[in-house]
Amino acid sequence: MNRRLILDTETTGLDFDKDRIIEVACLELIDDVFSGEKFHNYYSPENIIISKQSEEIHGLNNDFLKKYNSFESEIQSFLEFIGDSQLIIHNAQFDLSMINNALKRIGKKMIPDEQTLCTLELSKKKFPGSKNNLNALCRRFGISLEEREKHSAITDCFLLLQVFQELNGGKQGNLEFSIYEEIINVPNKVKYENLNLPKVKISDEELENHKKMLKEIPNNFW
Repeated sequence: MNRRLILDTETTGLDFDKDRIIEVACLELIDDVFSGEKFHNYYSPENIIISKQSEEIHGLNNDFLKKYNSFESEIQSFLEFIGDSQLIIHNAQFDLSMINNALKRIGKKMIPDEQTLCTLELSKKKFPGSKNNLNALCRRFGISLEEREKHSAITDCFLLLQVFQELNGGKQGNLEFSIYEEIINVPNKVKYENLNLPKVKISDEELENHKKMLKEIPNNFW
């Protein structure tokens, strides 16, 4: 079982030292399928005043957030939820820096870069020269943006989940077939046991046509 988490944050601004996290959301993936488990909380920015510019982006203000505790004071529940699972983040450098600065301020161990997977970097490699922000990727993959009136950590997590599935080969890439009862990897080959596979007889003509086709493909590896 492979557990990974889609993660997003909202902050008071872009300064890693001065600004604070005011919303965190995570979606749990088991074998890259959303399990239904999620983590979502709002946090007080304490003495940081949220600018009008930031409020226009995420819709969160000091008056709404004053009833919540700070991220630092509640961070243990977040750490317990994520554990050592890989964190899938769009622009991981920003979110991880904000989280790690919060951890640093209270003397806790920081999350290593190796625990993250950045979908922004993935999309840049897959679509070089194109816009690769979340909105652009949603439009590319035909994912509805109707619910994204503002930047919301939980909304953006559900959008990123769909984007990640497309970057990862599409939803059907997660299908599993029950006929594979046991697959044992050994060096340079895969040994299949107890597979009830259909037996197909290849004619001599089909085999000859296949060989001819391979000869016409330059540098083929079959």
